[in-house]
Amino acid sequence: MIVSSKVTQHYKQVLIVDYLASRFTYRPQEEWLAFVQNGRISVNNKISTAATLVTQGDLVRCDLPDPPIPADVNFDYSIIYEDEWFIAANKPGNLRVHDSRQYAQANLIYLIREKHEPPYPEASLINRLDRDTSGVIILARDTETLKLIQEAFKTQQVKKEYLALVAGIPASTNGVIDLPISKMKSPFGVHRYGVDEENGKTAVSHYETVQTFGSQYALLKLQPQTGRTHQLRVHLHAIGHPIVGDKLYHMSDEAFLDWVQTRQPLPNELIARQALHCIRNSFVHPYTNKSLTLEAPLPKDFQDLLSQIKA
Repeated sequence: MIVSSKVTQHYKQVLIVDYLASRFTYRPQEEWLAFVQNGRISVNNKISTAATLVTQGDLVRCDLPDPPIPADVNFDYSIIYEDEWFIAANKPGNLRVHDSRQYAQANLIYLIREKHEPPYPEASLINRLDRDTSGVIILARDTETLKLIQEAFKTQQVKKEYLALVAGIPASTNGVIDLPISKMKSPFGVHRYGVDEENGKTAVSHYETVQTFGSQYALLKLQPQTGRTHQLRVHLHAIGHPIVGDKLYHMSDEAFLDWVQTRQPLPNELIARQALHCIRNSFVHPYTNKSLTLEAPLPKDFQDLLSQIKA
């Protein structure tokens, strides 16, 4: 597996092993040194040695062994739509949409391009969902379609609908959450966003109560008007109704980092991920000019959760 990286501005005349160990912390320094000594690391297309220095702008290529497939990955995706321009998939929870380190062969885009029967080597992601959010993912089959649908998302021409189970019952059965969002300062390994009235980007979400379960839980239909990172998760947490199972926005930074190391079930856990599912995307097909609705059935873990709290 070939992994490439461009040396960032933070590194100036740094030993190649120090660069690799500080930037890619998922391997210890001794392991990176062994890769260098075995001729598996190149800098600007020249095999490096332990004495090689790197600086901003250098291209580093690593010929790494294929990582083992993580045992907890959910490969149970399905193709829910296909035509000559794009395809749509129903992504399960606990499946990344694109490659990352040990997940280079355990992500949706890799599976669709390389392992699906038939494969779609030309597929490119149009929208993304968090690892632990399930539902509709759209992929383009050519660059022009990619541009057209991405522009439709950007200009809010795509109507997105989600279902989420939240803690507590909102005071109003429907409403609008209009709170700006920005990335929060967090320790390494935590990518948390939050409401930021001063510097945040505009973020608007519409919600409607579909069903209540006593006074403890509510099933909400959500329509994000904008598309900020973690928008629905942040907005629901901000109004006091966090999504059930959302560990990032339930836990402290320290507790979350501890959990990430093992991803083991927590005591009294109702669902192993956030109960958030993109159930529907609707837009005008850019080539047929007909309305198109792509729907992803609610996955089994979400259905089981609803059955459990009804009991």
